Amino acid sequence: MTQTATVTAVQAPGLVQVTVARQTACGHDCEHCAGCGMQAGAMTVLAATELPLSPGDRVEVYTSSGRVLPLAALVYLAPVALFLLGYLLPAGAPDWGRALGGAAGFAAGLAGAIILDRRLRRQGGAVTYQVTRKL
Repeated sequence: MTQTATVTAVQAPGLVQVTVARQTACGHDCEHCAGCGMQAGAMTVLAATELPLSPGDRVEVYTSSGRVLPLAALVYLAPVALFLLGYLLPAGAPDWGRALGGAAGFAAGLAGAIILDRRLRRQGGAVTYQVTRKL
């Protein structure tokens, strides 16, 4: 995915800090989507570059998002799948036991998502940014 960003600082040779406007599903076209009231935000990230850039330059950045969909599926589906396993597998247990098993499975799925998030943050995240061209 490519996005437009603004260089805010040069961190080191080959590494710049850029501010990227966050994109939403509706594109903030509030006149056509009944005015949801969502506020556009911006995030500041580090991006690799081979171009000579200075603060204020507008650039196009490429986001490597190949790992995002599998990670999103894991984070969203694992708690639900583990809940269903915890609830449906002990078929002979009383209802409160099955509910407890479902809650334990859901909690295990959430714990796994939290652990994965912390590990990815320590490694620098799942998404990397590369400046492709100066605008």
